[in-house]
Amino acid sequence: MIRVIIFLAALLTVSCAKQSITTTNTYEKALPFSKAEIKKTEAEQEIICAEYSAKSNARLNRIAEMDAASKDKRLTPHQKSEKHDYLIAHLNDGLEEAEKLKDKCDALNKRLDRMYEENHTAGDKFLEQLKRK
Repeated sequence: MIRVIIFLAALLTVSCAKQSITTTNTYEKALPFSKAEIKKTEAEQEIICAEYSAKSNARLNRIAEMDAASKDKRLTPHQKSEKHDYLIAHLNDGLEEAEKLKDKCDALNKRLDRMYEENHTAGDKFLEQLKRK
């Protein structure tokens, strides 16, 4: 008798586990974007946005150097002028590339938002249909 109860409990557990796996697989198939697609886009976004941040920070550092050079009492007026001219000449180095990176970063952020939203909506619809059954 105990063996029969244990056998039925094991059978029920296996059946529930199979149902759970099937539901999970079906749920993931119902989503328009897979986890792998989202992870890939997130990784790309992280790299592009980090590059943009680095380029942007380099420009801010040059501006700070110009300010510091103008206040440096150890420099002669001629040296201050030379340093200022040099920093101004290189102030916009990489600016075009930084703007392109910013555009890419913004586009990837929007794409990720859309992916999350579409997956969320599709997931809600799937769960709603599952409740109806």
